[in-house]
Amino acid sequence: MKKLLVHGDDLGYSEGVTLGMLSAYEKGIVNSMAIMINMPYAKEAILLAKKHKGLCLGLHVNVTNGKALAPIDQIPTLVDENGVFISSRFRREQLIKGEVLFNEDEAYLEAKYQIERYIDWVGQLPEYIDLHVLEVPELINAVLRVYQEYQVPVCIYDKCFDKSIHEQAMKQYEYYQQHNNHFEDMFIKGDYQIKDGLNLLVTHPGFIDYDLSVTSSMIDERLKDYTLVTSTKLKEWLDQEGVEVISFRDLVK
Repeated sequence: MKKLLVHGDDLGYSEGVTLGMLSAYEKGIVNSMAIMINMPYAKEAILLAKKHKGLCLGLHVNVTNGKALAPIDQIPTLVDENGVFISSRFRREQLIKGEVLFNEDEAYLEAKYQIERYIDWVGQLPEYIDLHVLEVPELINAVLRVYQEYQVPVCIYDKCFDKSIHEQAMKQYEYYQQHNNHFEDMFIKGDYQIKDGLNLLVTHPGFIDYDLSVTSSMIDERLKDYTLVTSTKLKEWLDQEGVEVISFRDLVK
């Protein structure tokens, strides 16, 4: 059977992003959302998310936006002198130069602080765990260590998942470069090939507010993601094709 797991990243980034994501759950096909627990709007985002019992809530381990939770003297390769994470823009420049971005043990420590805050604020373990922006070994390994230590139910970087599920996971961002509307045609016309078994789509739906506009380069893509995942035409097509839209919660049933 064909299954499509659509999850949304960056819950709690800002008020606009959070409200847009929750709207994408209410009106669309995003059933799983990962929260950036260190961001200023995270606590309010949790209160809003808890009103939606069908929403699968995860932890989005973040080491590039906002302030760190771990003591800054213990994570010097992650933060500046004020405890603010080194930006993703600077990290990408480091990647181009072939530099090591940060220490894995420091990323692991920060991830532990983030999951502990999640447990404190949400009242339970995350239903899944993933990471924000930087898919580099140091952060992937740190997240996997926390996943295994805390026995979080799901992590898509676990070896139990076929790596091929990542191949089309953000296909829409290529599609948006060539198309300005009718984004559901990415599926309907076969640019995204839904195969038997598990298919993954990583999205960033959201509404735009001032906080986002001055801190993120991902603006237009969030609006397009929102349009894609709330498309009535897409929902009807998925139903006609017998594609089951699932959440991370369904993977552990």
